[in-house]
Amino acid sequence: MVNGPEDVTLAWEAVNWPYHEENVRRLRQRIFKAAQEGDLARVRNLQKLMLHSWSNTLISVRQATQRNAGRKTAGVDGQVALTPEARMALAVRVHRDASSWRPRPVKRVYIPKAGNRAKLRPLGIPVIADRCHQGRVRAALEPEWEARFEPKSYGFRPGRGCHDAIAAIYTVCRGPRAKRVWALDADLAAAFDKIEHARLLEALGSFPAREMIRDWLGAGVIEAGKGFAPTAEGTPQGGVISPLLLNVALHGLEEAAGVRYRITGSNAGETLPGSPVVVRYADDMVALCYTKEQAEQVKVRLAAWLAPRGLVFNEDKTRIVPLSRGFDFLGFNVRRYGAKLLIKPSTAAVKRIRERLRTQIHALRGSNAAAVIADLNPLIRGWTAYYRGVVSKKTFSDLDDYMWKLTYKWVVFSHANKPKRWAVARYFGKFNKFRNDRWCSATPRTAPIWSNSPGPTSSATSWSRAGRLPTTPRWPRTGPNGDGGSSPHWTDTRCACSPGRTAAARCAGMNCSQPSSHRSPQTSGKAGGWGSSAGR
Repeated sequence: MVNGPEDVTLAWEAVNWPYHEENVRRLRQRIFKAAQEGDLARVRNLQKLMLHSWSNTLISVRQATQRNAGRKTAGVDGQVALTPEARMALAVRVHRDASSWRPRPVKRVYIPKAGNRAKLRPLGIPVIADRCHQGRVRAALEPEWEARFEPKSYGFRPGRGCHDAIAAIYTVCRGPRAKRVWALDADLAAAFDKIEHARLLEALGSFPAREMIRDWLGAGVIEAGKGFAPTAEGTPQGGVISPLLLNVALHGLEEAAGVRYRITGSNAGETLPGSPVVVRYADDMVALCYTKEQAEQVKVRLAAWLAPRGLVFNEDKTRIVPLSRGFDFLGFNVRRYGAKLLIKPSTAAVKRIRERLRTQIHALRGSNAAAVIADLNPLIRGWTAYYRGVVSKKTFSDLDDYMWKLTYKWVVFSHANKPKRWAVARYFGKFNKFRNDRWCSATPRTAPIWSNSPGPTSSATSWSRAGRLPTTPRWPRTGPNGDGGSSPHWTDTRCACSPGRTAAARCAGMNCSQPSSHRSPQTSGKAGGWGSSAGR
């Protein structure tokens, strides 16, 4: 539907969402196909159709006001849309002002960095209407660039995630015959804040909403205590369209690094022998090279390519290392042990999850057991879901023991005047019949939280192969070629994020939920996990 909402019922609850989602999906697919065929005129016509689509407006408003985690956060105008009536009114206003809208400044706030919470990361929060407009524009721009983006770019792209990037590294570096045994582990300094506007707008070409993107880039920021400040460079982190603009700005990085692919024959798409392999996730990248000299040459070429775009390497985080020493990437440690490549959770990631567990359970002193378990389960499940596809057996075992110590201390603190035997008998026991473990945690005098029968308070998960009874191990045993053997989630899993997944799964675009903090995961929400066990 293109011609506005005059002929439809303006009731948010009455919207036929599958119908509008299908309209947007079909139009995005047509833009993607036209871009693949090189028909630029058709691409532009379809993009104009998308920008004027009522279906696109509705989907964008729902994403910004109903689904996003930041839906309750207002911009500089203080407005949010949390009721059905407010959402429909916003959708009508956004659709009506699609051609005449002028972006507003963003609100500048600071959040702790995931890797170092002592440092702060600037975040720009657009007003709610700008978020909806950015969603509309992204729906039109993204399919065109998805047809053009380089094959080993994985950050902020539909159907791709951190595990795909790790799988690409594993494929290149595994086995005793691997030739690329040196790595340039690189990070861009303040990439979002330093993007050169002129270069970015030049790359967008004749995109119909190019002028609106120009206005977003130059809208400025308003910071408490400092007032308004113009933005001559960069795109604010926190904008709906900012990750896509970063990918557009970095398009061509593989070619600049000297990566070459076969373009014909049955092996089309494979990297040519002698060429480095560059795996990029947003502003983090790894160049896998044959020799140290080749890695140094790649670094020099990339530095020269990045300079006109306003970007430079963060020298504190950029280094050239042999795979025998290893490197950290997206929260994983990648290292060769002799002829075998092992990928494990990084030491920094384990340290962060320990600190967060300790802080969280300390803050829950005085709460009941059900509240503690309900608060910790999403964190535990998300972290283990992220790392279950690599060599994590020892890490999970160590964390299982650490989690038991934390819960035991919580129990003793909660009942300081009771004997320890009484506290242990009240909170621990062999509640899971599939585990020979008497240290499973549960709420006192109620059905065990870790019971195997899903219910209102159950956290039952299945880590086993299909056809077996569901189990809730303390920590999943996982890892390619690791101590725990070959996990089904590494070999024959249906998840498209896991290394070794089939091409059909990749085409289907199935994805594990990504942790809320990429590069250093701490939680990913509701994915199945480490065992809902706080047991020893």
